Amino acid sequence: MVFDQVAIQRRTLAVLCTSSILSRGAVTALFTVAALSIADMMDSSRWAGLSTVAITIGSMVAAAVLAQMMDRSGRRPGIALGYAAAIVGSLVAIVGLERQTVWVFLVGLVMVGVGSGTSTLSRYAAADLAPPEVRSTHISWVIFASTAGSVGGPLLIGIAGAAAVSSGLVENSGAIAICLIAFFIASVVVWVFMRPDPLLVARQLGDDDVQQRRNFSQAIRIIWTSPMARLALASLVVSQVVMVTVMAMTPLHMKAHDHTLATVGAVISAHTAGMYAFAPIAGWFSDKFGRIKAIGVGSSILLIATVVTALAGEAPRVLMFPGLYMLGLGWSFGIVAGSALLTESVQPEHRVSVQGTADMATNMASGAGALASGFVFDMSGFHTLSLLGTAAAGALMIHGFWRYRLSVLGV
Repeated sequence: MVFDQVAIQRRTLAVLCTSSILSRGAVTALFTVAALSIADMMDSSRWAGLSTVAITIGSMVAAAVLAQMMDRSGRRPGIALGYAAAIVGSLVAIVGLERQTVWVFLVGLVMVGVGSGTSTLSRYAAADLAPPEVRSTHISWVIFASTAGSVGGPLLIGIAGAAAVSSGLVENSGAIAICLIAFFIASVVVWVFMRPDPLLVARQLGDDDVQQRRNFSQAIRIIWTSPMARLALASLVVSQVVMVTVMAMTPLHMKAHDHTLATVGAVISAHTAGMYAFAPIAGWFSDKFGRIKAIGVGSSILLIATVVTALAGEAPRVLMFPGLYMLGLGWSFGIVAGSALLTESVQPEHRVSVQGTADMATNMASGAGALASGFVFDMSGFHTLSLLGTAAAGALMIHGFWRYRLSVLGV
């Protein structure tokens, strides 16, 4: 069969960008109120990180199970199924919140997390048919498209909350309703329009009919044999962990200093704008100057961001807005460059398995960090949590610099 690779890639990017707007808006709207809901139900901030842990567990499931499904059947059914799980999860979360039953709420968040992980994993679909010289750029376009949803989602929670209250529901149920509707539309878009499937086309064009599926331990060993793949994994893990742990406690930190829900939502919007709005610049920089330099830039920005948030002891807006914005921007550089570097550092027959494993490892680490963040925040404060992020970002920066020096020497 003859394929027009350019036309298929253009169509794939359009579908991925549309679904990313919707899915990221859904997750960001829910994420803004999830920790607050847990704290209210349990009357304590110590376990507020459970909301992020639940979402992260769902993302791990998506990375492990759906990556294998995509390996067998292509990107389209895997992405559509992941979004469908999030639709059901949104309904369950609303029930849990209305009944003030924590475990039901957490089950719902796990299922929404499957949708979140699917949205994150879908960025690799942009690389299936992308030429190597623009691989980072195409990945970055999908991440950039999330800007509208990630910024708009939190800004709608005030209106949605008011509508929920007027309907006799808990205020935070409004944000979850936004999540449900957005994931439903995203699933329909992917199922109807992602044809032909980019992964299946890439395999046919590459005459790669036999795929070697790897389990978690095998895929980790494949990553470990490549110094560049190790750096890519480190970039993905550290960027995600630093971003998630600080962001997860931001709503609680601001609420403790009497900020309104609207202000909290605005700060989260600024943060997500940093994550997604300048992704094309991160992609361009990575393609133009190399993956390692882009990772170095990302880790440097994360370091500065966490220093700023560490200084925001009273949660002043003058520090919270730029601190959270830079936290997102550093994440963007690290994720875009790390994703491209990982994709091109392993053999084509291992890519899907390695991509899923890397996302699973990233989610495992960020889930542990999110759980710990609630205890650190409760016992020692937001500044200590931020300084731990500073240390992790510094370690990644040193790793990237060392790998760059070795590459210059040809090692």
